[in-house]
Amino acid sequence: MKTFNAFLILTLITVSGSIFAQKNKQNKSDNAKTSTAKNEKTLPNENASHFMQFGIMSRNHDEFRKKYGISVIYQNCVISQFQSQKAKENNQLIAKSLTEKYGDTWRKDLGFIPYGL
Repeated sequence: MKTFNAFLILTLITVSGSIFAQKNKQNKSDNAKTSTAKNEKTLPNENASHFMQFGIMSRNHDEFRKKYGISVIYQNCVISQFQSQKAKENNQLIAKSLTEKYGDTWRKDLGFIPYGL
């Protein structure tokens, strides 16, 4: 009987904690934009020119974005055929534009080969 009561109490505490966590307001650190006196950081605009990559973000590309005006947006590891085709077309268009404007120097600064090139 003690075991059953202990199990029941533990289950009720777990469920009530889960319900409480779902009702809390969104934490300020979860917002898309953060702003401090020293550092202002925003997520890249998906409508602006950008390379599309898949997988885990391997490095920070802020310097590349500042120098060339092109962001790098990472997507999930699992991709569909549509996403793959869209990324290839997008990345080839961006690469062509950068090559016409800067030659091949942008490739060294980026540090990886964009998906589909």
